[in-house]
Amino acid sequence: MSNSIAIIGAGPGGLATAIRLAGQGYDVEIFEASDRAGGRMRGFKNGPYEFDTGPTILQLPRLYDQLFAESGLNRSDYITFKQLEPFNRVHFWDNTHIDLSSDLKAFKSELAKFRSDLPAAFDLWYAEHDRKNELYYKSYLGSPVRSLLGYLRPREIFKALQFRPWETLYQNFWNFFKDERLVYALSYPAKYLGTHPTISPSVFSLIPYLEFQDGVWHPEGGFRNLASSLARAAKDLGVKIHLNCPVEKVWIENKSVRGLILTNEERFQADGVVVNADFAYAMENLIPECDRGVYTNEKLNKMKFSCSTFMLYLGINRRYEDLPHHQIYLSEHIRRLEKPWLDDSALDEENPSFYVCNPTIIDPSNAPKGHSTLFVLVPIPNTSFNVDWENKQKSYRDFIVKRLSVLGYENLENSIVTENCYTANTWQDDYRVFRGAVFNLSHNWTQLGPFRPPIRSRNTRGLYWIGGAVHPGSGLITILEAARSAAFFIKKDL
Repeated sequence: MSNSIAIIGAGPGGLATAIRLAGQGYDVEIFEASDRAGGRMRGFKNGPYEFDTGPTILQLPRLYDQLFAESGLNRSDYITFKQLEPFNRVHFWDNTHIDLSSDLKAFKSELAKFRSDLPAAFDLWYAEHDRKNELYYKSYLGSPVRSLLGYLRPREIFKALQFRPWETLYQNFWNFFKDERLVYALSYPAKYLGTHPTISPSVFSLIPYLEFQDGVWHPEGGFRNLASSLARAAKDLGVKIHLNCPVEKVWIENKSVRGLILTNEERFQADGVVVNADFAYAMENLIPECDRGVYTNEKLNKMKFSCSTFMLYLGINRRYEDLPHHQIYLSEHIRRLEKPWLDDSALDEENPSFYVCNPTIIDPSNAPKGHSTLFVLVPIPNTSFNVDWENKQKSYRDFIVKRLSVLGYENLENSIVTENCYTANTWQDDYRVFRGAVFNLSHNWTQLGPFRPPIRSRNTRGLYWIGGAVHPGSGLITILEAARSAAFFIKKDL
């Protein structure tokens, strides 16, 4: 046996999996359609400005330390992380705001401005999540997925009941804080999980807990530098990365992987194949129809996918030194519980919530002296809801640029030197994201754990999946944990 593994896609999941497998002695080759590694994290340049295009929030830096160390490398030799304090400023519909911080004393001072009993309420919430983290993280996020029966362990169920797993995120935070501003500030990550706080499972309250516990960080040089650092580490371990090398199909015979078929009809033989492309796109385009198992077009169309994002990448000729690295504006529309507000099924052209990243204040390498870049994200419907972006893009761009003033970006229009705009169509057509749903499959109860597409294919021997659609879910934390699980399955199988 040659112990060779082919990986489709050099996104963070593919690179992390390659690092783990190469560290275990496998011969690993990555096939990437783009001219750079990183997937949606690869970023781009526009004149003298450099932009991140994918994640902008780094959590649990210890996962990166483990990834490198368990493969015989030192993370600090490749990339440096800076901690952000405070790590986010959230503005509310009533013109108040709060700074979120992993300096818990400072954060409780912020809470006291809202109501005198809130610091004590936070202490209770935090203590419960110390225990919740011990139970849930290792057993669910940090371990390979089990069968449905595998989760029915009496001792685990008994322990889990104390954390009221039937609650939604909204209910979990309301029980402690009784203030909708705090409820939505702490549960806003549900948007990036493809759900709404009032329907999202409360297990995801671990996300803000981990941010309070371990902080929020920024990689020096941006996430595009993190992508190139992961690629460099993979190469140092012997991984071959083929750029500008798209894959036509996964080569499957008799329900077993044989390797890859490239677009030039060349065949690459491998003992295992890891697909790091968008799950639904890859299922429709890279897997022969007879080998797709339950994931037919009909099945995919019935699954629930996340919203998309309207993006502005702005190079500007000034600095906003007095504004934080991360800011979120929460519109009163987030409190509306009917469609389209609940499911992002229509474009909010009145008062959308949005996020702005102002990275140059701590990472000035992305712009000329005295200039800066801004990363603006607005949740929008995915392409299944048929927004006419050809006619909407310019007016919506103008609307959002004006709305940025609510976060302190006054008189921005006259300072813009370069700009790039992405819509749901961009994510779908240029990045090959199914429906432009950038956060992939929603994390509702019917698409969690054993109900989520598995890392190890149930239908084809030697085929594995990495990315936001598979267990344990979307986001860099879960993708890094999925890479660990994929390496576990491959070692067990081969």
